[in-house]
Amino acid sequence: MLGAMTFPRVYWLGLFAASLAFCQPSQKQRDPQEVVFGAKRLKQFSNVELIDLLSQKSIEKNAQKGHGIYSLLPPDRRGNVSGRLPAEGAVQLKLDPNALDFTDAVEQELIARSAHLDLIDIFERTTDEFQQAWIVDVLAQTRLPAADSVLRRYIHGATDEPTTYLALKYFGSVCDQEALRILNKHYFQYHTSSMEWASIVRSFGECKYKPAVPKLVETVSAASMNLGYASHLSLLDMYPDAKIDFRDPMVTRKAWEKYLTHHR
Repeated sequence: MLGAMTFPRVYWLGLFAASLAFCQPSQKQRDPQEVVFGAKRLKQFSNVELIDLLSQKSIEKNAQKGHGIYSLLPPDRRGNVSGRLPAEGAVQLKLDPNALDFTDAVEQELIARSAHLDLIDIFERTTDEFQQAWIVDVLAQTRLPAADSVLRRYIHGATDEPTTYLALKYFGSVCDQEALRILNKHYFQYHTSSMEWASIVRSFGECKYKPAVPKLVETVSAASMNLGYASHLSLLDMYPDAKIDFRDPMVTRKAWEKYLTHHR
């Protein structure tokens, strides 16, 4: 008869830990529901319904008809870049600012309700990347420690993960040095549009983040005028004495390259 087999204590501890992990309920993904907005019903919507109003399906359903081009993403709440007007001859893509007017009322209602726990829960479970972007937009207007703690976990994720970009944008907009460093390391490598990346470029300028200067100079001549112009203005934020106007993108880039050989 074979003797009883014995295993080291560390084996049983490892097996026990593995069994606990297996038994833990995983976060269930969630598909948002399409919700029809009604201003008179605003107070009657549940928190989840309000958050679902910020999903792609609901935004497309409730967008005002007859308006021009609009983005499914939240607007850059800083308004016109650095308060300056585009240079003469610069062509920029103009988005209709009123097509999604209802979203502001929804966001303000969520803020008034202190619905950050529901916002965080759905952020981590939703299958809708646009809804995640709007959730971060709401959280960025309150800046609560609970949101900071959760979003901080995402900043080291892969560049092709929307949550990584959104978390970095959240922290970068308030000049968090770790977020700016990562965004600069992976400059324009995230799966986002040039118009959206222009909002990150603005943060580099507003935060006077000079490690980004070489890459900002490169994108002054970007094919997207929105990105090129934002890059130019961010450089001006850091070098306000540079008397450089934004004209032809390549000419402007060369002017910056020449200026920066003597001013760093």
